[in-house]
Amino acid sequence: MFDNNRAFDEGWGIFECHGSQNGPWQLQKLDESPRLRNDLEAWRLVVDYANAGSDYHTKALQFLAEHNPLEHNCIIDTIMRRAVA
Repeated sequence: MFDNNRAFDEGWGIFECHGSQNGPWQLQKLDESPRLRNDLEAWRLVVDYANAGSDYHTKALQFLAEHNPLEHNCIIDTIMRRAVA
């Protein structure tokens, strides 16, 4: 299980989403947090920090790659596509 403590402080988390068509584990913005506007901002934050060398954010992406490759690939594809545009 991924430790969400630091993630929650940053306004996001990895949540178990039983029965979702998008897979069992998803990286999402915390609804209660004003720090991020939406899930896309949460995705970008995690990818940017991972690319900058953060072990914590890299582990978040690794957790998703292992437990929900669909979500992981969607995050990477979306953020990379926006970086090119």
